[in-house]
Amino acid sequence: MMRLLLLFISINISAEILEREDIKKFIGMAVESSDLSREEIINYLKDAESSKKAEQARSNQPEVKATWDDYLSKRVTTRRIDNGVMFLKEHIDIFESAEKDYGVSKFYIASIIGMETNYGSYYGSYNPLDTIFTRAFEPNSSFWQKELIQLFILSKRYGLNPKKIKSSWSGAIGLGQFIPSSYNAYGVDYDLNGIVDLLGSKEDGIASVANYLQANGWVKGRTAAIRVNFIGDYGNLDEDQINKLDLPFEINNFRTKITTKELKQNGFNFEEEYSTLISPILVKQKDLTKLYLGFDNFRVITKYNRSSKYALAVHQLAMEISNKFYE
Repeated sequence: MMRLLLLFISINISAEILEREDIKKFIGMAVESSDLSREEIINYLKDAESSKKAEQARSNQPEVKATWDDYLSKRVTTRRIDNGVMFLKEHIDIFESAEKDYGVSKFYIASIIGMETNYGSYYGSYNPLDTIFTRAFEPNSSFWQKELIQLFILSKRYGLNPKKIKSSWSGAIGLGQFIPSSYNAYGVDYDLNGIVDLLGSKEDGIASVANYLQANGWVKGRTAAIRVNFIGDYGNLDEDQINKLDLPFEINNFRTKITTKELKQNGFNFEEEYSTLISPILVKQKDLTKLYLGFDNFRVITKYNRSSKYALAVHQLAMEISNKFYE
């Protein structure tokens, strides 16, 4: 009896979704902009539900909420470093092949996978259908409506049920946590079996992260970031004081691009000089106020996650994995 009741409720919810004007408009747009049929789109949409849990997760992201010290200390851990070294050594042939083919450091590839899925041990507790559907029909949601179409294209191409796939709260999928458009654009069939499988193939997952970074501007052999020792007025600030700094440029923002000369003229005295533009990152980490200079490859990492905290954590984890790998 209970199963029949739940089925009845589910059918009614599906019917209500398909009668909404915004859904009808979306279906028309999806048919016009893809090779999906109306019937195929409806078949996916009928299973979609809004996810309050995903909405709550979105408003509590550590990249926004956490302090720098808390964020970094919880991500660049001894366990994650050790697991990264083991994961790298276990799949060293794939990593070295991808590094050669795409010009991206194997340590940064491993670091991103460690940050995203703990080296493939956790793909998320959501499903991409509900999470992307939730965002696709909010105000100013054209981006996520396109992602929903990309999810349907992906599902059709590889025979996937988007309701059954594990994903992040934003609908990111697989070893490197790609949203559907990135999966379709940057996913690589590295094991040459005819399928881009970011859920089950380590070859495809590792190479796809490398391909994404290369396609977004990663330059082989270039440093992503460097810590510099400095003296001056800002050598012993806490996070609140750092956030209140009144400078002609915004600190701790990957979009900031200035010269080392400009940084020195504004109270940061250090020896190093670089010809490339830098993104200055000033953080209180443990008991020290540290200054990092982010370069072009640092800013490429932010194409993966639009956060300076994320990019610095990826850099620090990559360096720690590298150091331990060669011990």
